[in-house]
Amino acid sequence: MRLFLVFALLGVQLNAYAQLKLSGKLSPTVKTLTFYIPFDCWVYRADSRKVSLDAQGNFSVQLPVTTPQIIFMDYADQRLYLYAEPGKTLIMRADRSNIRFSGSLAKENQFRQRLGLTHNRLGRTTYNDSLSSPAAILTDIQQSQTWAFAQLKTLAFKPTSAFLEMTTADLTYFAASKVWDLIWENGVWTSRNKSQYGQPEWRAVLKKTYQSIHLSDATALRSYPYQQVIAYYSRYLQHQCASKEDFATLAEEMFEKPFTTVNQELREKGERYWEYKAINYGLSGPSLERAIASFLTQGIKHGELGYQREAYEDFMHRFPKSSYRPYVQQLMKPYWDSVLQTERSYIHVHPASIPTLDSLLVAHRGKVVYLDLWGSWCGPCREEFTFNQALKEHFKGQAVDFLYVAVEHTTNPEKGWREMIAFYQLTGYHILAGKALVDDVQRHYSPQSHLQFPSYILVDKSGKIVTVHAKRPSEKEALYEQIRQLL
Repeated sequence: MRLFLVFALLGVQLNAYAQLKLSGKLSPTVKTLTFYIPFDCWVYRADSRKVSLDAQGNFSVQLPVTTPQIIFMDYADQRLYLYAEPGKTLIMRADRSNIRFSGSLAKENQFRQRLGLTHNRLGRTTYNDSLSSPAAILTDIQQSQTWAFAQLKTLAFKPTSAFLEMTTADLTYFAASKVWDLIWENGVWTSRNKSQYGQPEWRAVLKKTYQSIHLSDATALRSYPYQQVIAYYSRYLQHQCASKEDFATLAEEMFEKPFTTVNQELREKGERYWEYKAINYGLSGPSLERAIASFLTQGIKHGELGYQREAYEDFMHRFPKSSYRPYVQQLMKPYWDSVLQTERSYIHVHPASIPTLDSLLVAHRGKVVYLDLWGSWCGPCREEFTFNQALKEHFKGQAVDFLYVAVEHTTNPEKGWREMIAFYQLTGYHILAGKALVDDVQRHYSPQSHLQFPSYILVDKSGKIVTVHAKRPSEKEALYEQIRQLL
């Protein structure tokens, strides 16, 4: 019994150590804060932690932090990047103009705030995101990097090795990370580029930042800017190519195959196959090991299952002693469960060609139909799936049928379609749409409101389409009321 109590107390102590105690007072107050303890630079809504504040703006929370890292805190339409360590405390006092820190991590976070890193900035920004030239922006950022490194050398406190290592990496990789932020914010590689400068100018700056850094940096694995630089590496390889000929040359070098063969493989295996080949092409050692773990994490968390099984098997074979192995195995469990249960009896799959919406709906007369138009390639579609269980529970036993019409673009559409149905446990009736059905669905939309993904259609018991703009599952009560009115 005494031995059991010793182990029990030890377990409590270890559990307490693997926590960050975060508290504070915010003015003006808000109803809730949202925290993320990310594995990498990506935000996964399902892993968020919401914390309520009292009327005076006070809050307190313990967060599962097992290693020194950056955590995200969403507050009043802004995201704060806070330095965290297990077993430590951080207390915040924030108003409209300033944040003050106390607790055992006060000095670290106060220093990072002085540099600008708390808000994912660095130094004083003098450039305009859309009007300044990319070259001028990069020069400004590099000057801020030089200033920040000088501040790091004259710290007024003795930092831990973890803090020093992470902050050094944050400064080193900040320029490349920030260039990506600006490319996305401006939509440089889209038809709605807000920047006064085009792809050639941004491409030159992007290449310059990547050529100045070391990608396989084992000391930078915990750094948010480094993680972002690695996460977008496959995009970098694409964007650095100024022509189709440049891309073909790069692809042949990466895959060690003729471009015609590479192109066929990419069509068959999808974009995630390219991403996986890219990180294997550009990374090695611990950086590659973590990048593959991140690739697998993103696949499960975002429901992007293309090349998931192949990447997992490759990871387990190449890194048998990886410290990420238990995490990856646990992460993949829902995927393997879904693979084994693809043929669940309550998932009704009809892959046969159905040419019109009317021919699809005729079998559901006498029921209200909620029709979900989706694709496995559509991120917002997959995000909405997480709200489906609550929707179906709400109308359990009532005259409501749930139909799913998928539009796929790959050369093997049925494989990814079936995997997605099983992974999200999408009970209901499923159709893999052909061109005729897609064209017929489009006919129900006006030219000003063409078919988008996801889209939701409500049909009454007589088979009449009530609206092609039904509320989403995430809108909960608004959708529930739409359906109730038809019952």
